[in-house]
Amino acid sequence: MSTLQERLGFAVTDRVLILHADDIGMCEATVSSWRALLDFGLLTSASAMAPCGWFPYAAEVAREYGERADLGLHLTLNCEFARYRWAPLTGNAPESGLVDAHGYFHPKAKPTHAALDIDAAARELAAQVARAQALGIELTHLDSHMLTLFHPALATVYLDLCRTHRLPPLLLDDAAEIARLGVISDEWAQDIARQASAAAAAGDAVLIDRWEVLPFNRMLTPAERLGWACNWLDECGPGVHCLVGHPADDTPELRALAPDWPTRVADRALLADAAFAAEIERRGFKLVGMRALRDALRA
Repeated sequence: MSTLQERLGFAVTDRVLILHADDIGMCEATVSSWRALLDFGLLTSASAMAPCGWFPYAAEVAREYGERADLGLHLTLNCEFARYRWAPLTGNAPESGLVDAHGYFHPKAKPTHAALDIDAAARELAAQVARAQALGIELTHLDSHMLTLFHPALATVYLDLCRTHRLPPLLLDDAAEIARLGVISDEWAQDIARQASAAAAAGDAVLIDRWEVLPFNRMLTPAERLGWACNWLDECGPGVHCLVGHPADDTPELRALAPDWPTRVADRALLADAAFAAEIERRGFKLVGMRALRDALRA
């Protein structure tokens, strides 16, 4: 059986890299940052949040940039900020289990999982895909905000959406890595890994080999972040790897709403750093976006 890198047109020994930006459309600073990073040319993929106020602007940029804007949907069931809140597209009825006492998404995955009504969650995630399509976004993939979909029942809904729309998930089938990334039990991780493997075997998903998120609230200077990223690159063997950041421009808006704004600004700097681009090239990585995975899935 061919490896994913071979299906993408590379050699079995090649190291293939996706540089991905999460949380586009969360606020204006994420969209202006995304636009600048598209112009810089290192970022290869991103995903946007349909329930957020600046999602229509993200869709506008996606339409403007065309194929240069490799944009998926950051499926959202949480709102992590105290000062800036968003709510489900399908309404804020308490019986949905999707909202807190104030009618907004729960701040973290654990209360979402505890109150979960799987049918309500499925309707909400489908509504988010429908909104993206209505705004003219040519989606390249689906992924999960805060990895809340790393739950056995939600993973089923997630993979069903991917199958229905012939879009790849941002997912792997390594249970240990799923447990580490999602901070979930081994039992849950093994269930999700089995589902992912079954979807791939059925031709309904393509799965990456390795995935990491740029660190939050540490390694924030340009030199520290570049060093951390290069060390991670050096750990990657042949296969398809994804490095995820949360870039945003340093604006009063961002500082007011996101306590983790220094991380987001540091990610923005790294993904526009010519030195980082040179280190990637020196190591021989092949850059792709999620569109290439989507096209391989649909081939």
